[in-house]
Amino acid sequence: MYLKAIYLKNPINILTIFLISLITIQVAANELETVTVTASRTPIEIIKTGSSVTILDEAQIKQSQASNLSDLLRNVAGLQVNQQGSRGALTQIRVRGAEANHLLVLIDGIEVNDIAQGGEFNFAHLQTDQIKRIEIVRGPQSALWGSDALAGVINIITLDNDIKGSDFSVNTETGSHKFLKTGLVYQYGSDKAQLQASINHMSTDGTNIARQGSEDDGYKNTTIAINTVIQVRDRLKVSANLRLTDSVTDFDGFDFFVTGLPIDADNETKSEQAYARISFDLQGLEGKYNQRFLLARTDTDNESNIAGSSQNSISRGTKDQVQYQGNFIKDNQTLTLVAEYEKENYEQRGLDSGFGNPNRDLDLTNNSLAFEYRYNGEAWHFSASLRQDSNSDFDDSTTYRLTANWLTPVENLYVYASQGRASKNPSFTERFGFFDTFQGNPDLEPEISDSWEIGVKHKQGVFNTTLSYFSSVLQNEINGFVFDSATFAFTAANRKEDSQRQGAEIELSWIASSHLSINASYTYLDSNFEDATGKDLDEVRRPRHIASLRGNYQWDKANLNLSINFNGSQKDDFFPPFPASPQRVNLDSYILLNLAGNYQLSDAVQLTARLENALDKNYEEVLGFEAPGFAAYAGIRLNW
Repeated sequence: MYLKAIYLKNPINILTIFLISLITIQVAANELETVTVTASRTPIEIIKTGSSVTILDEAQIKQSQASNLSDLLRNVAGLQVNQQGSRGALTQIRVRGAEANHLLVLIDGIEVNDIAQGGEFNFAHLQTDQIKRIEIVRGPQSALWGSDALAGVINIITLDNDIKGSDFSVNTETGSHKFLKTGLVYQYGSDKAQLQASINHMSTDGTNIARQGSEDDGYKNTTIAINTVIQVRDRLKVSANLRLTDSVTDFDGFDFFVTGLPIDADNETKSEQAYARISFDLQGLEGKYNQRFLLARTDTDNESNIAGSSQNSISRGTKDQVQYQGNFIKDNQTLTLVAEYEKENYEQRGLDSGFGNPNRDLDLTNNSLAFEYRYNGEAWHFSASLRQDSNSDFDDSTTYRLTANWLTPVENLYVYASQGRASKNPSFTERFGFFDTFQGNPDLEPEISDSWEIGVKHKQGVFNTTLSYFSSVLQNEINGFVFDSATFAFTAANRKEDSQRQGAEIELSWIASSHLSINASYTYLDSNFEDATGKDLDEVRRPRHIASLRGNYQWDKANLNLSINFNGSQKDDFFPPFPASPQRVNLDSYILLNLAGNYQLSDAVQLTARLENALDKNYEEVLGFEAPGFAAYAGIRLNW
């Protein structure tokens, strides 16, 4: 209890203890992955990039036993997770103080941000099953990846390209809150083809989200995924991906008259996500000219049943993408051309309650042309990217990114820097409203971010260190909490004052033997904006201090994984019942301790167990939404 009190009073002590642990404990792990396909349009070694990049490989994912991807991403520097209660509830991730819809999420090369849900990706529905690799790139990436990548990119890869022969596995897990998860996976690999097919189902009665009442909010999720790669000819490769997710989430209502906080209600949302992609890769001119032609679609459907309502609320969105990429490679230089066409369709259906007809059909198109030049020397590495977007609903936009990386005279010490401009177009929801709870503003302008960072990377045998400082200025920030007293509803508006975001990140890992590995990260963030009176206010749900410590110990047949996450105090907005004015409130800091282990009973049988929130910490990441307490799980995996 004494140590816990120290942590809560002074978050810097968390980092101090992490550093002491790294110095005093002998540690080990497998070699870190060294190549990224996200920080550039062509593969590049991580240590030679001019951006902050974190890689989570298959071993780290399996060792953690995290059932949801957001739990795993809590360990990554610069990322802030906010979950509205129990499993299945809306889960947002912010990068370096940016908004959740400023982060682009890719699954097997498909852009999966949900245009029917404000242009952001809901991490609640993405389980870790079959994920082989996760790449996180922080900083402005619009010049490479488009409007959604204003603050960064998370690239999720599920296909294992090293499969040889056939493999079949089944797993099941059960535990607290009537949790049950079952999965089946088939994999096949040869010199000419790779195939992976899986189905996973998960259900739970959930926990009580609201501060008042005792109703649990359950969740169900079924995901089917098929990935295949075929080497048609020596120079032609065809890849195809299909991912389908069907989920049902219980959620509470709001007490608008007494408390202004969530209250038990028999509401539910049925969500369907369908992601599909096919690409053709052609190599020519002895590998000096490579081409890719890609077709992709993201299709989402969200239907909410509100208790007592005579009609369900439905929001649907589709995004079709046609893309060409050509890479010209000569010696140590690479020039990449990207031409892209996108079309978005948005549909909303609901009950017209007199506050504006919610039934609408909208669409927009976007044409893009982008270039990236890369120079890879012995000591210096440069890149320059430029993108021009022509949108049917907004003015033409130009974004850019410049990066540099220098191998200093000090052995394996790299200094890197980047600077860029990124943009984010307003979402359909922000422009045209969300049923009768949110009134849109069709006059919104795109958000513009000017950012830079500088850092050092050091890789010396078993020890890896990355230190970085970042700063960004956001113009035309969209404030989605503007109260309209005429309609008694919220609307959106561009802020006239700029928003400032700056901070520092530390990532450490130590590899020393074949048994023990330790990783640590720390983020300091100052994210604020100027209000109408000229006073600086902290952005909501952006703690100044976030830290994590992860340790993994491997025996011959057993594995033990420990993670400790510290989340500092943060601000949130409270909207009390009318006529009281909105208030800025404080959410307390908290520590999460998770423990996972497995035992290899035989070549074909593995036993698993894990504890979540082992300290049974009571906390909220969003005002009024209680997070789950202690939970225990056990399972078995069969492979042959």
